[in-house]
Amino acid sequence: MTIDIFAQRVRRLRSQAGLTLRELGERAGISVSALSNIETGKVSPTYERIVALAQGLDVDVGCLFGDENVKQPMCRRSITLKGEGVRHSTPQYVYEALCADIIDKQFVPLIATIKARSKADFDTLIRHEGEEFLYVLVGQVTVYTDQYSPMVLREGDSCYWDSTMGHACVSSGDSDAKVIWVSSNPRLESRRAKPPGTARDHVVAPEI
Repeated sequence: MTIDIFAQRVRRLRSQAGLTLRELGERAGISVSALSNIETGKVSPTYERIVALAQGLDVDVGCLFGDENVKQPMCRRSITLKGEGVRHSTPQYVYEALCADIIDKQFVPLIATIKARSKADFDTLIRHEGEEFLYVLVGQVTVYTDQYSPMVLREGDSCYWDSTMGHACVSSGDSDAKVIWVSSNPRLESRRAKPPGTARDHVVAPEI
């Protein structure tokens, strides 16, 4: 997925929600200038920003990677062939979203290439709702958090953490690391915390 396609999707979802840039910015905790840069394709948002946008738009994170208009059957299955996931690049990571054709999943599965080489490559540690799991496929990864000492993970190692804790992952080997990265769906998490009627319901009709 190119940055232009992502920008168009954000603009369309904002328009469908009847929100101004300022209103979405307030909901998502993103400045109007940053949001404008995202919508015009000038910058590629981090996963943290993508999560914030999804929450501000009251849509599933998958809607920003896939097609939110696809009807979802009750007995769902999705297959992503090698290299055919939806790609999204940021200065720190290259994400490949897997099974992006299914929205409202319990978790968001990704293959990620970690381009960041230093904690200094991040303006600040990343934090958002949910929990995450990372498994190293290739290379070496150092996981930084604001609560624990840095942890070095090598091929076959894994880590699970609370996403509200500040975190950042960098490649600390000779080449960019490649990992399986799974995040819980923050939209579903936030819905569990809200009383009924405080968020727009998303009802999916089964295919007949």
